Amino acid sequence: LHSRRGAKAGVSAEPTTRTYDLNKPPEFSFEKARVRKDSSEKKLITDALNKNQFLKRLDPQQIKDMVECMYGRNYQQGSYIIKQGEPGNHIFVLAEGRLEVFQGEKLLSSIPMWTTFGELAILYNCTRTASVKAITNVKTWALDREVFQNIMRRTAQARD
Repeated sequence: LHSRRGAKAGVSAEPTTRTYDLNKPPEFSFEKARVRKDSSEKKLITDALNKNQFLKRLDPQQIKDMVECMYGRNYQQGSYIIKQGEPGNHIFVLAEGRLEVFQGEKLLSSIPMWTTFGELAILYNCTRTASVKAITNVKTWALDREVFQNIMRRTAQARD
């Protein structure tokens, strides 16, 4: 949007030939959701997901797809990765740094490296039950709720 003195504001957009059916969810592209990782990162993320008591019940293909679609997210020291009471839109794996878990002001625990966290809100569609704060600068691998749900749907459809 550019404006010149005395000129009217204009808006431009690219035309599209795609039609949208509001009753049908948009087509999920697994290929577009994939993020390149080296084999050691893939193994560490896979191990972290398989150690989680809720996620270890998933099919190996679902875990593999989750690993393929996780992307890096960095957080500064002092920032919150998760805030108690907010909706949960991501699952995380801690790759570097230190995180602490709080309920209100009470420190509950710290999160070891290569541990999965944030999965309960995704699995059970509930709000976050605790806050997770970066004690140092932190690198995580994250997976969006929408991508997770599409991976689960894709596997269910393949079984039918």
